[in-house]
Amino acid sequence: PIWKMLAERPLHLLDPAFATWDDLMLAAVDEAIADTPNTAPTDLGTRTWGARNVLRYQHPLSAALPLLGRWLDMPTLTIPGDAYTIRVQSGVLGASIRMVVSPGQEAQGLMHMPTGQSGHPLSAYYANSHPAWAEGRPTPFLPGPPEHTLTLEP
Repeated sequence: PIWKMLAERPLHLLDPAFATWDDLMLAAVDEAIADTPNTAPTDLGTRTWGARNVLRYQHPLSAALPLLGRWLDMPTLTIPGDAYTIRVQSGVLGASIRMVVSPGQEAQGLMHMPTGQSGHPLSAYYANSHPAWAEGRPTPFLPGPPEHTLTLEP
């Protein structure tokens, strides 16, 4: 609908603050430029969406204890997507899990999970799922064979 509106430019949908659709679109471009971090290239032709859409996946404790952030937080990454796409991710917003699975076809299912299964930062499973989640690489829905066994005895 937005593409059709921009292509057809119906006057009854034009924001009254603007005289023409061109004025509205130029103001939107000016706002996007002003909202771009100072570290972005000044040449618009070399800018990318990823440079604007930077993922900062932070552990809740790193805000209270910033020195621990380097061990608790996931790496800062440039990412595709936004708040309105299937691959929802934008700055500090992201899907906590993505999966595609059909009942009875679980072996063909796909899953993405940010960070990892463990909440312990020294565990090998603390951030092992994060690269695939950030890159949109499919990972198996089913867990596979066990790697470790925990035996509890009285």
